[in-house]
Amino acid sequence: MFSGPTRSSIVSAIKTSTFHKFLPVGQSIHGQIIKSGFLPETQIFNHLLNMYLKSSDFISAQKLFDEMPERNLVSYSTLISGYSRSDTPQFALNLIPLLQKQAFDLNQFVFSSLILACSKLKWVDQGKQIHAQVIVSDFESDPFVQTSLVDMYSKVSDLESAVSAFGSSPIADPVIYNSMISGFVSFGSYEEALELFIEGRRTIDLTPTQFTFGSVIKACSNMRREVGEQIHGFSLKTGFDSNCFVGTSLVDMYGKLHDMESSEKVFRSIESVDLALYNSMIVGFSNNNLHEVALEFFGELKSEGLDPNGCTFSSVLKACAGLQCLDLGRTIHGVIVKSEIQQDFVLSTSLIDMYMKCGFVDVSCRLFDTLTERSTVLYNSMLFGHGQNGNFEKAVKLFIDMSRQGVEPNHATFIALMNSCLGHERILYTHVIKHGFGIDLTVQNAFLDGLIKGGEVDEAQYLFDKMQERNVVSWTTIISGLSQLGLDSNALEFFKKMHSARVKVNPNSFTFSSVFGACGSLTDLEQGRCIHGCSIKYGIMGDEFTNSSLLDMYAKCGALDESKKLFDELPKSDVVSWNSMITACAHFGEGHEALKLLEGMEKYRIEPNEVTFTSLLTACSHSGLVDEGVRVFESITGKYCMVPSKEHYVCMVDMFGRAGMLKRAKCLIDSMPYKPDGLIWRTLLASCKLHTNLEFADIASTEDQDNSSLVLMSNIYSELGMWDDVVKLRRRMRDKKEVKEAGLSWVQIRDAR
Repeated sequence: MFSGPTRSSIVSAIKTSTFHKFLPVGQSIHGQIIKSGFLPETQIFNHLLNMYLKSSDFISAQKLFDEMPERNLVSYSTLISGYSRSDTPQFALNLIPLLQKQAFDLNQFVFSSLILACSKLKWVDQGKQIHAQVIVSDFESDPFVQTSLVDMYSKVSDLESAVSAFGSSPIADPVIYNSMISGFVSFGSYEEALELFIEGRRTIDLTPTQFTFGSVIKACSNMRREVGEQIHGFSLKTGFDSNCFVGTSLVDMYGKLHDMESSEKVFRSIESVDLALYNSMIVGFSNNNLHEVALEFFGELKSEGLDPNGCTFSSVLKACAGLQCLDLGRTIHGVIVKSEIQQDFVLSTSLIDMYMKCGFVDVSCRLFDTLTERSTVLYNSMLFGHGQNGNFEKAVKLFIDMSRQGVEPNHATFIALMNSCLGHERILYTHVIKHGFGIDLTVQNAFLDGLIKGGEVDEAQYLFDKMQERNVVSWTTIISGLSQLGLDSNALEFFKKMHSARVKVNPNSFTFSSVFGACGSLTDLEQGRCIHGCSIKYGIMGDEFTNSSLLDMYAKCGALDESKKLFDELPKSDVVSWNSMITACAHFGEGHEALKLLEGMEKYRIEPNEVTFTSLLTACSHSGLVDEGVRVFESITGKYCMVPSKEHYVCMVDMFGRAGMLKRAKCLIDSMPYKPDGLIWRTLLASCKLHTNLEFADIASTEDQDNSSLVLMSNIYSELGMWDDVVKLRRRMRDKKEVKEAGLSWVQIRDAR
C-alpha cells in the first residue's frame, strides 16, 4: 500500500523546483498539494509564493497571495522581495499600507527590499521615509539594511547620505564596504573608492569578490595606468585570472586607457567567455577607432553561437559608421528589424549616426521621422549629423522643432550646433545664455573652437581670456587652432603660459601633438627638444599621435637621425608612426630607406594605408626611383587589394614628370578612373617647366586656368625666349588681377655643436 506525500517531501519538492526555476514542475506540485488537502497551510503557501516569484510568474504569485486565508510577515516579505527585484518595483511599495494595517513589526528583510524598490525607482522622498522607519525600528545598524541604504543613496546621487549611512555601521562588514566602493565609483569619486578599498584591506582584511574588483577596476579606468596595472596584478594573485566578470572589467579599463593589446591579452586568458565580454571588446576597439578589429570580434561572437543584443548592435553600427561601411550597416539594420530586440533610443541613435556618417542624410531623416518619442540625445545625434554634412539650415530647423516639441536642450545640443553652424557662433551663443549654459565649460570650449576655426583670432583670444575656468581642452583648442592658422609662435607662447606655475592644468597628448607641429613648422629644433623633454616629464610619450608628431617635428627641423633614433625606440604596433617615418624619408629624398620601412611593416604585420602609399610614392618621386615607384603603385591593387586614390595618381604624375617621362605622365592622366582636377594638371605643368617642354605645357595650361598655372606657363615662355607670349599672358593675368606672392623660407640659424 502506497502512502501519500508527506509535508516535508512537498516542501522539498517545491524548493527543488524553485532552485531550478522549473515552473511547470512547480505548477504540477501546486496541483497535487490542492488534491492532497495540504492547503490552507501558511508555510506551504509561502514556499509556493516564493517558487512563482523566483520563476518570474508574478501574476500567479499575486493571485496566490490574494487567495491566502492567512498571511504572516514572511508572506509579505516574500512578495515584497520578489517585486523589488522585478521590473515593477512599485508594486512592492504598494504593499506598505497592507503591512501597516496588519500591524506587523517589520524586519531587516522587509526594510532592505523596500529600500531596494525606492533605489530602482529613484523615489528619494519615500526612501527617506523608510529610512526614518528603519531608525525608529532600531535596524539602522543591520548590515543588510545599511547596504541597501548606501546603495539607494548612491543611485539617487546623494553621496553625503550614502557616506553617513556607511559611517553609522558599528561593525565593519565586507558587503557594506563593497556597496560604498561601488557608490563612490558611481559618483565619479574614483580616488575615494580606491582609498576605501585599501582601508578595507588594511582594517578588516577585506576579501575582494568579483564585484569588488569590478568597481575598483572601473575606478582605475579613470586614473593613472600604473594603478590599474597594480589592481590587475592583485586580481591575478587572488585567483580571478580567468573570471569572466573581472575580465570584462579589465577589458573595459584597458580600452579606456587606449591599450587594446592588453585588452586582447585579458580576453584570451578567459576560459569561458560570455556576451558581455565580447561586447566590451567590440566597444573598446570601436571607441579606439580600430573599427575593422571590432567587426572581426563581432564575427567571432557569432561563430561562438552567442546572440548579439542591443549593446552589441549599437557598437557594431558605430564601427560601420567609422569605416563608412554602408553595406554592412544596412545588413545590421535589417537584422535588428527582423529580430526580437526592442529598438530603443540607443539603437535608433546608433542607426541615425551610422547613416549620417555614411552621407545618407535622407535615410537618417526618414528614420528620425518614424520615431514618435524623441529624446534630447536623439535630437543631438541628428544635429551632429547635419553638422558633419554641412547642413546649416537643416540643423537650425531641427533645433527650432526641438523647442516646439518641448524637448529640453542640454550642453551637448549646443556643442552639436556649434559644430553644425560654423560662422554663426555668436547668434547661437545668445541661445546658450538663454538656456543657462553660458558658463558651461564644454559649451565655452565649443564656442572657442568655432571662433578659432573661423579664423577669428582676436575674438577667440578675448573669449579665452574672459573664461572663468579653463581645462586642458580649452588650452589645447587655442594652441591647436593657432598652429593650424600658421600662427605657430603664438601657439608656443600659449603653451608657455599653460606650462607656467600659475596654471594648474597639465597638457595632454593632443596638446603636445599641436606644439610639436608648431615647432616643426618653425623649424625650431631647440624648442622642440625642450618640449620633448617636457612631454617625458608629464608621462605623455607612448601615444601614437604624439610619437608621430614628434617624429615629424625632428624631420622638419632637419634632424632625420634623431627621428630614426626615436622611431627605433618606439613600439612597432601602429601604422601612424610608420607613416611619419616614411614621410620623413620622403622629405629628405631617401627613397631606399622608405622602401625598407615598407618591408619592416610587412615583417611586423602592420597593414599600410592610403597615407603610407602617398608617402612611399613621394619618396620614390623625390629620389628618382621610377621603377620602384611603379612597383609600389601596382602593389596597391595587386598585393594590398586597395583602390589607388587621386592623390596616388598625382604622386605618379609627379614621379614621371620629374624623370622627364612627360608622355607617360600624360598617358596615366588619360587612363586614370578620376576626372583630372587642377592639382594634377599643375603637377604636370611644373614638370614641363622643369624640362622646358612646351607641348605638354600647352595641354596642361589649357585644362587649368589657375593663377599658379598661369605663372608657371609664363616662366616656361620666358625660358624659351617667347617674350610676346609672356607679355600676352602677363597682361591676361593683370586683367584678372592675379598677383604672384613672394616666396618665403624660414631657417633656424645656430652655432654648430
